[in-house]
Amino acid sequence: MSRFKKILLLIGLGVCVAGASVLYMYYTPALASHNASVTVIYVDAAKENEATENIIRQLTLTNGLRFPSFFRLLARQMNLEKGIKKGRYTVPQGTNMVGLVRILREGKTRSTNLVIRPLSGLEKFAAKCGEKLEPDSTDYIRILQDSAFLSALGFTPATVYALLLPDTYNVLWHTAADELLLRLKQEYTLYWNEERRAKAAQCGLTELEVATLASIVAKETNKNDEMPMVAGMYINRLRINMPLQADPTVKFALKDAGLKRILNGHLQVQSPYNTYLIKGLPPGPICIPSKQAIEAVLNFTEHSFLFMCAKEDFSGYHNFAKDYRSHLINARKYRKALDDKGIE
Repeated sequence: MSRFKKILLLIGLGVCVAGASVLYMYYTPALASHNASVTVIYVDAAKENEATENIIRQLTLTNGLRFPSFFRLLARQMNLEKGIKKGRYTVPQGTNMVGLVRILREGKTRSTNLVIRPLSGLEKFAAKCGEKLEPDSTDYIRILQDSAFLSALGFTPATVYALLLPDTYNVLWHTAADELLLRLKQEYTLYWNEERRAKAAQCGLTELEVATLASIVAKETNKNDEMPMVAGMYINRLRINMPLQADPTVKFALKDAGLKRILNGHLQVQSPYNTYLIKGLPPGPICIPSKQAIEAVLNFTEHSFLFMCAKEDFSGYHNFAKDYRSHLINARKYRKALDDKGIE
């Protein structure tokens, strides 16, 4: 074989090896540590001209990026810098280098389901947000106490519970705390449609007052079928300017949700939430009201009862009474049941 042919052969072999290497890097899974069905990666593209290098460092250290130089080349050719966004991305198992760059470039950030549960306090809500979303729980506590921001939405730190309608919301992982509340305000506006606003007016209540009363109803009973009865009793009291005398508001004032038995001493706590001492509704909801409780207030049962007391069978239901004498009989039954069980 002539020297020229040998040179051509070597060049051909070099081209084949180079081509095979490129194909290998192209089709081989980009992440060496990709054992799960999906890998979650986090991107903080602080500065556009630094985004690619930040991603390369992160993926190399935490996910075993196989060919950093090839990734850098593809990123440049595919204009990754122009499309990269801060967020949480999911990379399916076996994704090759081009697929990885495309996922990042197209901004397919991961969303998550945020579940807002009824009866929760603001601290639990903030903790859940901090667990499911990028911002820390303290970011949510701060925005929930930001009077100026809440005022622009039509709320105050005392009434913000009403904004947090229980449901499952699909949100982007990197959603900021203020952005989340803006999203919840949109959902709130959709929920409080013309029909519900008209029913609230018929009850003689504003939307926020409905939410406040609903939070008390939800704390008084976990029986959805009894909620309209409980709501009706409290509305009867409001109509005659009688104190609501709702034990859950005393627990809220005392900041002791686990209190099992309300004693006379507890009723003396000086607080705008102590409905034994003040008339009318407290300044705002005492928890995130359930939608069932809101609907119970809007569709309360018309009756003439003014008193209620937990049933002595501990079923969770209540005995209702029209007058105080009958109420005392029911209360004695319940106190005896507590004493018999040794509940203090």
